[in-house]
Parts: sequence; C-alpha cells; structure tokens
Amino acid sequence: MTEDLLDYWLRMIKPLFPANAWVASRFSGGDHLIQIDWKLESNLCKQNRRSRMIEIVIKEDVIDDYLEKNADERVLSDTHMARWISQRYHDFLLDQDGRPSPSGSPIRWRISKAALNQ
Repeated sequence: MTEDLLDYWLRMIKPLFPANAWVASRFSGGDHLIQIDWKLESNLCKQNRRSRMIEIVIKEDVIDDYLEKNADERVLSDTHMARWISQRYHDFLLDQDGRPSPSGSPIRWRISKAALNQ
C-alpha cells in the first residue's frame, strides 16, 4: 500500500515543478523521500547548470495518519499538500540563483501532519 501511495504522491507532485524536472524517490526507515531538481534554462552561459536539489521528506507517522483517513479526508489532505509544496516552490524560486549549496546537501522540505490537516 505505501508503495502505491508513494507512486500516487509522485504523480501529484511532479506537475508542480518544471516539465524537465528529474524526480527520484525512495524509502528510508519508513519515511518517503522524494528528490527533485531540474535544468535551469535562464543561464545561457552555463547551459548544464541545475537547480539546487529539493528533498521532500514525508515521515512515517504522517503516512500512517494519511492511511487512516477516509477518501474525502485524503482528497482534502492531497489539496493541502499540493498547496504547501506549491508555496515552498514559489518561495524557492524567489531565492534561487542557481548556485549549488556549499555543502552539496539538498534543501529539505519536511511535510508534517499539520501541513496535511490545515
């Protein structure tokens, strides 16, 4: 069931990012990790430059809480998740300058129960 849920969330999340986004997902200790980056189109001098990596972390307790919801509650949670990610993506774009992070680590967005139950 959780693998189907991860596939479902990937299909929901991917359209929120650029069409050329690279998306990878995996399980880690019961949590879902979704990594996303994309080729930046705005810098013609450095055409292979990529955005900073975003890692969306959905903790195991958030997944369990989601799975306990009925169908209508899940639809509402999906809407909240999409809105939450869209807002962070918008803020990310405002701050984005195409420079890799100094440590090379991704920017982590942790989805909490509160984000799905707004």
